[in-house]
Amino acid sequence: MKVLTFNYLALLLASAPLTAIAGNKDVKDGKWEFKYDKETSTLAYRQNGKTLLQGATVRAVDANRDTIYAKDYPEVSLSSVRIKDAFGEGRRHTYRYHGLDGKSELHHNIYVYPSLPYILTDAVIVSETPTSSTNISPITTSAPTSLITGKGDIRIYDMPFANDNWATFNSRKWEPGKSVTSCEATAIYNVDTRKAVVIGSVDHSVWKAGITVIPGDNNTIAGLTAEAGYISDRTWDTFTDGRASSKEHGEVRGKKIASPRFMVGAFEDWRDGLETFGVANTVLCPKYEWDKDESLFGWQSWGGMEWGLNYESAMSVLDYFEKELKPAGFHNEKGRCHIVLDSGWNALSDDELRKFADKCKALGFAAGIYATPFSYWGGEDAIRNNELWEGGRLGEMVLKADGKPRKINGWSLDPTHPAVKESNRRTFEKFRKLGFEFVKIDFMNNGTQEADQWYDPNVTTGLQAYNIGMDYVTEFAGDMMLDYSIAPIFPAKAHVRRIGCDAWGDLPQSMYTLNCINGSWWLDKVYAFNDPDHMCLSKVPFSGKGSNDENESRIRYTCGLMTGMTLLGGTYAYEGPTKDMYGKPFKVVGYDEERALATNYASNKDLTAMGRIGKTFRPVDGKFDNFSTLYNHNDISVDSEFYLDTPESLYYVVFNYDTASGAKNIEIPYSRLGVKAGEFAGVKELWTGETFSPSETSLTIPAKDVRIFRLDRK
Repeated sequence: MKVLTFNYLALLLASAPLTAIAGNKDVKDGKWEFKYDKETSTLAYRQNGKTLLQGATVRAVDANRDTIYAKDYPEVSLSSVRIKDAFGEGRRHTYRYHGLDGKSELHHNIYVYPSLPYILTDAVIVSETPTSSTNISPITTSAPTSLITGKGDIRIYDMPFANDNWATFNSRKWEPGKSVTSCEATAIYNVDTRKAVVIGSVDHSVWKAGITVIPGDNNTIAGLTAEAGYISDRTWDTFTDGRASSKEHGEVRGKKIASPRFMVGAFEDWRDGLETFGVANTVLCPKYEWDKDESLFGWQSWGGMEWGLNYESAMSVLDYFEKELKPAGFHNEKGRCHIVLDSGWNALSDDELRKFADKCKALGFAAGIYATPFSYWGGEDAIRNNELWEGGRLGEMVLKADGKPRKINGWSLDPTHPAVKESNRRTFEKFRKLGFEFVKIDFMNNGTQEADQWYDPNVTTGLQAYNIGMDYVTEFAGDMMLDYSIAPIFPAKAHVRRIGCDAWGDLPQSMYTLNCINGSWWLDKVYAFNDPDHMCLSKVPFSGKGSNDENESRIRYTCGLMTGMTLLGGTYAYEGPTKDMYGKPFKVVGYDEERALATNYASNKDLTAMGRIGKTFRPVDGKFDNFSTLYNHNDISVDSEFYLDTPESLYYVVFNYDTASGAKNIEIPYSRLGVKAGEFAGVKELWTGETFSPSETSLTIPAKDVRIFRLDRK
């Protein structure tokens, strides 16, 4: 495992003394200008001569819960200093707001780096005595600003905080007066020209962040706020169903209280902007690189076995991989598969687990297992009675809000409690000793919730506690591959993150997975792999989940190939016992048709080669204009076209989600893909094996199906 660590404060090195700038409070620094309006004491942000924001000020909540604005301070001064930090060499420009009776100073920092296409900005409350805050916004404005993205179809990129409860990504249409809050980051972009402004937090060690955009008339921004201290039902801190809720973000305390740095920049292509944002997030929290595999293939037990997982069936799945899938070529470029025992693995004894891991190793595979580090799955009475559990008292280990135990799905454990830490140490030590090389870590949101207090008195926010927990989980895991399952997007302290929640194999489930690819393809800049969840290609007999429609199974399998992580989720075992599942007996074995379908797909060398690229496909347009229903009406929206450009070939994937109108004809949109037909020698469709000339104008996608076109360069 390659993990780099940085001491952020130590990296901020001034190479010149702080210099006060009297009189003029405008800043011109390379392609950036910050125009100070003396009448309103606000700033306009300009990049390459174009205004991104105007009328912007700093907003903060102080220890008295009063909201204060930098523009209301009677005195302001400007100073600049050269810096060299983790982002590079540049200058920090600081506006110091002071002189407001009874209030701490506010400092607004703007960091400009000539080598970067964006600036960073933060705000700091500065006090002579210790103080506190629950919310700081380095940018807030209600002044109308004309968009640099031009006229046309303007969208607001909307990102969830986490993937629990089938949360989706969205592209919100520009509707004047209808505000949109995106967690951690947003992009305001023009679908047609792709021009965009991207704003987002690049530090997730203390604060949860949100970006709120208020659309105005004639494609103007009527308001925008980038805030640290954002909580809502989307961050799993507030509930309306009676579960314990937090009233505010945790307090941050000290004489200097800084927001995270927010990236701000204009881009010619919103997709480039989000990918740049992804890379920016690896500066302070370096990417967990993985050099053992360039792509991931394998199997996870949950999709086909769930609580029916048992030793006999698990070993029989290995037999299937050995006899059929591995000879067919279903493995990565190193011949490896990851075979993962999901929730329910504790039905196997330690001796059985060891034998399973040993057999995986003998086949050249990696054995995987499952953990929920910050969740307690017992009853509430045990918490209220402060019963002994895992070496600690539950009433002290479970987080509380207003004195009530916190819960999302399971009860939320305090990551800073010694008994929680020790329990995880024992768990991961056991996994490593038994020979497991991969661990799926689930229900991580529980460790991020705001609370009344934590065991560690220095911790005052949910993300502070979560970072502590993830740091020791990483330490305990050693060289195991870590795969977040239900988890926040940031901080990225794992090799892999599941981009969505549980998904099976019917069309709406696949559209949900594709929504998550649509909105978070760029996270492979942050994580080594995006996990699209288990590939269930057939209907699960005991639950009825999924589909036996081969068109739908092609769509689901393509989801894995498009991320470089193709883990099957069916049952597949040749033999196994009968289990009682959901009130009816179920024999935990696969069936001939299920195995034959998976073997057939595995035998397609072109598809396998695409999956071995190990990269996530980009959306072509970002319209999110195909709708379906998973659990609520039209709760899924997704594009139908994705692509990946490589030196040898360009892969262009087209989905037809229509179940009623039949096939659709398409033309390869060369200009939208940024290429010319003359660059290519030929086109091959990978599911059917058909070949085409690059100049052919009409290609057909059957109803409820997918086609993958590989355009091979001359």
